[in-house]
Amino acid sequence: MTAERTARRWADYGVFRSRPQFVYHAASPPRARHPGGRSSTLHQTKALPIPRLSSILASVAAELRGRHGLTRLYVGGGSALGLLDHLFAGTALRMRDFDIFLIADRRVDEKLARSVGEALDSPELRFLPKYVYARRRTQSAREPVVAGWGALWDAHGVEVDLSIFHDDSALELNGLMNVDRILIPLPPDKTLNEIAAAILMAGSAEAAIMAGLVADPWGGYASWVHRSPAIVAWNAIHAAPIECAMRIVRACASKLHLNRLHPELADPLRAAILWGHERGWPFSRVRSFVKLLHDDRAGAELEMMHSLGAFKHWLPGIGEVIERLGHGGLIALLAQADREGRSDADHHAAFKEAGEQGGDEASALRLEALLLSMPPEQRDAVLTEIEIAEPTFASLVQEQLPHVEERRSASSQGARMRRRAGSLSSALHAVAPTA
Repeated sequence: MTAERTARRWADYGVFRSRPQFVYHAASPPRARHPGGRSSTLHQTKALPIPRLSSILASVAAELRGRHGLTRLYVGGGSALGLLDHLFAGTALRMRDFDIFLIADRRVDEKLARSVGEALDSPELRFLPKYVYARRRTQSAREPVVAGWGALWDAHGVEVDLSIFHDDSALELNGLMNVDRILIPLPPDKTLNEIAAAILMAGSAEAAIMAGLVADPWGGYASWVHRSPAIVAWNAIHAAPIECAMRIVRACASKLHLNRLHPELADPLRAAILWGHERGWPFSRVRSFVKLLHDDRAGAELEMMHSLGAFKHWLPGIGEVIERLGHGGLIALLAQADREGRSDADHHAAFKEAGEQGGDEASALRLEALLLSMPPEQRDAVLTEIEIAEPTFASLVQEQLPHVEERRSASSQGARMRRRAGSLSSALHAVAPTA
């Protein structure tokens, strides 16, 4: 999609009527696809128009400004990249998380984050109180510090993730790679609609950065366009190597659609995991793992994590499954779980009745396929680990395992019978007399 067509779409929103005379030529990363080549129906992020995101942001900003006097808001993380790609490369604005950052210029605590979360709770923006937790970031190679607190809402399937940082120095600790440190400032007197229009009218992402409409101190957007991100938070890598590796692998595989990590990323991650696999925060590690299971390219991402040595000591049962299946085997296993799960009405009903359980049914189907590929004692070890952050999800998966195992057995038996019938038919055809 050219910038001219994007401008016409914005004109439909009533943001501006003049047409910018430019075309941005940078190639965008290809959109993640289902392992089988089709767009996934079970595991897709939401495509949201900017006016919808602008409305969500306006609600959050009004609460922060009106009740707490907090105004220094930014769109950050993958959401900033997604917005820039949408404006200048014509990609659909698809996201699972809407990342909002706030600098409080004062000490932040759990009470503030919970107060903001509860105040905005509504059918359109459902507050998730279990995800009010400290935003831990790393200053040294060993111990993380609390850089702020965060709150999470569910906006009809999209996680609205607000991170409230104490001050500028705390925010500077956020982001593992240069592509993670792009920020779009949100002045109090402007809506996201108006800010996005101003960025688009700048003519290019580079021009928007030069104009101060986008903050990119580490050259992240150029690295993003050329699919060559660089690690900048080395202290964080050494303090929590497995968690950090998961975040980097997910960004590279699902967002940049890389099939393998560049050596500049893989080699230091492999070394950090080798020497410090026990370091990190278990809650964050489990949360990242459950999120990874939801990704379109979850199989490829798990194989990449295995190549880095992540499953040698942590969740070794998963590493053994990947070794046994061989390259590409896990992708096929998870694709089969997706297909079989689509028609499992009992499974759908169980997850629907359970309500909020941390992970979703998509993640559960893939986790169940992994668990059923390993011995029972290893299954227990994986579920015990997941209980650290997602106890309800782990319990629900454990309850569903016998049902899923029975379904898989019936499916395998049916497939064998169809193959046998096909072989018999071919044999009879071969010996049948001809006229």
